Amino acid sequence: MSDVFIGAGKATGMAFRAPKGTPLPATPGEELAAAWEEIGAVGEDGLTFTLPNGDVLRNWALIAERKINTENGKIAAPFIATNKKVLGTLFGDANVVEQAANADHGNVLSVTLEPAVSSEPCAYLFLMKDGDKLGMVGTSDGLITEIADVTFNASTPATWNTTIDATWTIAFDDGQTV
Repeated sequence: MSDVFIGAGKATGMAFRAPKGTPLPATPGEELAAAWEEIGAVGEDGLTFTLPNGDVLRNWALIAERKINTENGKIAAPFIATNKKVLGTLFGDANVVEQAANADHGNVLSVTLEPAVSSEPCAYLFLMKDGDKLGMVGTSDGLITEIADVTFNASTPATWNTTIDATWTIAFDDGQTV
């Protein structure tokens, strides 16, 4: 049994959100509570996790005494789906308008982008699978702090490169039941 984990997204769902404070599942394979909704596909580059940063406090002899975290951990997630759930997650559900198709146009999805537009803190969960192994990265209180530039072109999907700040829980299940 290898200790190497390839963090590929689960084909049946990989990125989820729920209202702030929603408890995370106890294990990566646990059935999700009804509050969790799938957001949309994450691009092939997957997730990038940045550890919390902090300052080391040293005594008079310059010996490290303790570390104080000054920044949360961050997840960078490249969402490649452009749908109501992804746009609502990024810009706030109230800022996304969907018009049903009629004789003049198909289904129309629009977002009003103003300086004050932002999403609300939410719980976020990303599920991964490697053979029988399962993994999850989640938080009950995350905040989107950055949405990078989005390029629209003929050769790649529009990618919503998103950074979420939070205190994260990471868990792995080796899939070896007894």
